Amino acid sequence: MRSAYQQRTQKVGRMSVATVALTRRAEALGKWGDALAGDDFVALPGSELTGWFPPADLARFAATWEHLPRDETVTGGVVRERRYGRLMASRGPTGQWSFAPLPHRAFQQTAEHIPLYDGQARMFSPIPESTLTDPALTELIGIDLAVVAAAAPQLSRAEVGLHQIRVLATPDAPGSPTPEGRHRDGHDFIGMHLMGRVHCAGGESVIHRDGLPQTRMTLTDRLDSLVVSDTRITHEVTPTVADGTTGVRDMLLVDINER
Repeated sequence: MRSAYQQRTQKVGRMSVATVALTRRAEALGKWGDALAGDDFVALPGSELTGWFPPADLARFAATWEHLPRDETVTGGVVRERRYGRLMASRGPTGQWSFAPLPHRAFQQTAEHIPLYDGQARMFSPIPESTLTDPALTELIGIDLAVVAAAAPQLSRAEVGLHQIRVLATPDAPGSPTPEGRHRDGHDFIGMHLMGRVHCAGGESVIHRDGLPQTRMTLTDRLDSLVVSDTRITHEVTPTVADGTTGVRDMLLVDINER
């Protein structure tokens, strides 16, 4: 039987571990936010982010990519599966974010930003509400918003657009993550999160900043991520190439627009 002293010591030890974890998380978010504010983009390592999620929650959320319908709006031989949804995000007095699902509607970008679709409204299959309110998803959005808040400290309310996308590559046809090429999407900020990739090479993310060399990186591990200031940079992703069987690249895109 443990003494009262031993019980108190164990409790303090658990609290100390939790406090250290929260401190490290706050330091990481602050560092990434400073990088976004200074460079207009920041890379977030999946090796760190995955440790912030219960493994079962992350696996459950990632499994929803197995149920995406075909994206019939994309042409030119591109094979893509996709769902779309929206949330309203509000920041409380303690800095915590809360989320409310918004009605489903078509997704539209101006022809100025994406000439490929000539400004047409594209209707994608909706993300189910059970996924929109999944704790793993709202936690990931909260991370994006915490990083963005360093570059836009006035942000307290945002409309969040969510895109679950699977790009497929076959031995006969490469996958095309960005058929529109180098572009802006027309949002304030975008979070880009790799949820999975198998049997493919390529898919290199390219960041373009005026007057500076390109920045190129490949998201390879789950939750390897980028957060970008979409008003200040342009970006693209190179084709994916299958390694002999069907190649898969799963992404979550988080559009953030102040409201």
